[in-house]
Amino acid sequence: MCRAEPRQVLQVADGRLEVLYDGEPTWVGDGGMRDLASGDYVVVYAGHAVERMDQDEAEDIIRFNEELEAMLEAASG
Repeated sequence: MCRAEPRQVLQVADGRLEVLYDGEPTWVGDGGMRDLASGDYVVVYAGHAVERMDQDEAEDIIRFNEELEAMLEAASG
């Protein structure tokens, strides 16, 4: 299943963005967005950035998802 997830932009190059995806740098399409820079946050879905996201909101969602995954892992034994 594919989920839309906020990701931090590491670098921008030729219609692509390198984003931090589960701790690993990964290239995705830039979705035609202009003026993105390293440190910005975007929502990534199916290998493409679909919208820019506020840093505080993105970091809150990332933190929530990490905590949820840890809780689910602990509950499954």
